[in-house]
Amino acid sequence: MIHIAIGTKAQFIKMASIVKELDRRRLNYNLIDLGQHSLISAELIKEFDLRAPDVYLSRGSNISRLGQGFFWTIRLIAKGFDVKKLKREVFRNCGGVCLIHGDTVSTILALFLAKMAGVKVAHVEAGLRSYNIFEPFPEEIVRRIVMRYSDILFAPSEWAKDNLSKMGYASKMVLISANTSMESTLFSLNQPVVKDLNLPDKFALFTIHRMENVFSKKKLSMVVEFIERISVDLPVVFVQHQPTINALVKFGLQDRLKEVQRIIFFTILSHQSFIHLLNDCEFIVTDGGSIQEESYYLNKPCLLLRKRTERMEGIDGNVIISEFKIDAMMDFVRRHKEFRNKDIDLLDSKPSAEIVECLVQRDMSRNIPGASS
Repeated sequence: MIHIAIGTKAQFIKMASIVKELDRRRLNYNLIDLGQHSLISAELIKEFDLRAPDVYLSRGSNISRLGQGFFWTIRLIAKGFDVKKLKREVFRNCGGVCLIHGDTVSTILALFLAKMAGVKVAHVEAGLRSYNIFEPFPEEIVRRIVMRYSDILFAPSEWAKDNLSKMGYASKMVLISANTSMESTLFSLNQPVVKDLNLPDKFALFTIHRMENVFSKKKLSMVVEFIERISVDLPVVFVQHQPTINALVKFGLQDRLKEVQRIIFFTILSHQSFIHLLNDCEFIVTDGGSIQEESYYLNKPCLLLRKRTERMEGIDGNVIISEFKIDAMMDFVRRHKEFRNKDIDLLDSKPSAEIVECLVQRDMSRNIPGASS
């Protein structure tokens, strides 16, 4: 049996193409929703036309506060110590392989639960490194742990492959042609716009959500000042995550932004709506690694609000790392049209098909029809 354990919005988006490939090939799988973003994931299931999860480990809320996250994590860890129940209710008394994704709390919890159940683990999007445990935090720590204890590591680039080799994991590494996020980006771009957001012809797109940014009053204040300066010349569409809203309110900055007439606010949008926004904007300012990749696939100028990134997509092309230097940030705004990629030769890749074929060929699951013996 192939198990797929995912819990966040980004994981559902990036694993959707794998689920669809399994459906296309009529292979058995067990979809497990860990529930970190359970309300959002319910919408994504409809958006990507996926079947409902077979197992829900948490339902009814999106975890956006530390207290919520703490109790949710404790509940899932507790499930791991009742091994018989875990095997029966979560992994359906089947062995095989559990696909996990990325570098979130859900990733490491899925690794823990699969290992406790005696199920092999395959890590999708392995080999990404920033080489600094605090930037981004805690993702770099999660990646190190997950890559160490996974049985198969799917590297989405030569750079990721080289990182895994340097870490001593070459023997369990599998190189694939691209990141599965590419397939999800192109899928959403090719869907019709469901809702007219009534936006100006030209605008800058802005989103920020990372812990190290929103929990810092100094950084968040700089970001607010930067948005204000951009809005003098260009309308700003600000897509706000709930933790960002909470932090802006806490530091007294949300009302300040609301007073600026040329800022248009949205809370979390569907992936399809966001991809169309990204495709239509003049440039994007973000701290998200997934959005960095999406901007690369769409060849959209991207200012990354970080000091380091674990991804190479777009670096020295459309992506500029800000390092939170305001002069460099304003220079990007003035010169944004200059930041484009020369060529992108990945768009015909099928990484999800490569991942599924690898699992079939390795016969990691006894219940896969057509798997080699």
